[in-house]
Amino acid sequence: MRTISIYWLIVLFAIFVAGQAEARKIWPASLTVQYQGQPVRLSFEKLQQDEPVYSHPAMGNAGLRLSHRVLFRHDKSLNFNQLDALKDRRVARVFELESAYWSVVLTQGAADSLSLVESLRHADGVTLAEPDFLQVRLHRNREPVFSPSVQAKAVRTQLSLTHWPAQAGAGMRVAVIDAAFSLSDPTLQPMLVLFHYDVDHRRELPLNAKALAAFQFDTLHGDGDLAMIWSRHPDFTGLAPDASAILLRRDKNWTSDILIALQLAFLKDADLIQAAWTLPFTQQALTDALLMLKAQGRHGKGLVVVAAAGNQSQNLDASFALAAQPQVLAVNAVSAGTQWPATGRNLATAVEVPYQVYSSATQTYSLAYSNTSAATAATTGVLAAVLSVQPALTAAQLHYLVCQFSQPVLDAQSLMQHVQRTQNQNVRL
Repeated sequence: MRTISIYWLIVLFAIFVAGQAEARKIWPASLTVQYQGQPVRLSFEKLQQDEPVYSHPAMGNAGLRLSHRVLFRHDKSLNFNQLDALKDRRVARVFELESAYWSVVLTQGAADSLSLVESLRHADGVTLAEPDFLQVRLHRNREPVFSPSVQAKAVRTQLSLTHWPAQAGAGMRVAVIDAAFSLSDPTLQPMLVLFHYDVDHRRELPLNAKALAAFQFDTLHGDGDLAMIWSRHPDFTGLAPDASAILLRRDKNWTSDILIALQLAFLKDADLIQAAWTLPFTQQALTDALLMLKAQGRHGKGLVVVAAAGNQSQNLDASFALAAQPQVLAVNAVSAGTQWPATGRNLATAVEVPYQVYSSATQTYSLAYSNTSAATAATTGVLAAVLSVQPALTAAQLHYLVCQFSQPVLDAQSLMQHVQRTQNQNVRL
């Protein structure tokens, strides 16, 4: 029996190898896409659920899956009905630039997407067309995640905050993009949620915790974010509980879905966008969106996107990651003097972790929230409080202040005191 089992394992492996070899013949060996305005060549890696996955040596264990969506940038005057390539297809605008739109179109599958990209690249009024990639892991055996074991504390205690504004966050709008939120923590109230939207399914979500529980979302990560910023628990008070919230649920890394989340945050007049997650490849559409948010967000002062550096060893300067983009404020984590292993010039700060936050499973503040995700949420809360004291600060000024008061660990208390002292002055850059 054992001999037969080994035989069939060999046969199955041979079939798998043959299938992958055949796939390499069917699908292009490489694809060229834009990154920060420059061409990048991606190589075919494997099939995943019968769809081709492409990658680049700088992406490590991450891949870009070619599927049933295409992104294209086009003139605002373009009439979809006048393009033969778009006839009888579902098309939706996902992000508005100053003089153009990024739109997404659904296709019949990966092969149809490649064909449509080629057609759109030659269409009048279209300035760029690329696959709308789904970002995935190439292999299940991930690199071990760096996470020192240190006791969790309340966020204000962990950051050594002794004098904080009584109405921290007042007047500010914070957009949080994460997997889901249960809103079951009673100590969040009164919390003003301006908008709660499910980007994955294109629908508004209720604000009632019981109604949300029926969806059975994984809310662990999102609940930790909310507790750190909005909690009014006497022992675990958040960093900016008087801020208004824009909650955007997004669980999969489609570029078009991230564009929608950024667009909604902009339309809802967000002052800050929290992205406490990683993205291995930043497509040109996202670069365009980030540039627009920095230039036009907050009525010209610039909308700050706070992004996590990631928990694995990576040189961001040699990557295509979201945290490597100069338009975002990238955050690393530190614990008991040990920094998380991500490196790069774009890292603005390292923030002390972990924190004790709310768990919907126990309905108590019993969860230890750590890593660069937690550090990103803390930075967002600090900046919301800072802006509530001095709302005229620009995105560039905020970035400068964070760097100035991070040597390299963020000294949030000194940053706040500096802002309070200069409340009626212009911050010099």
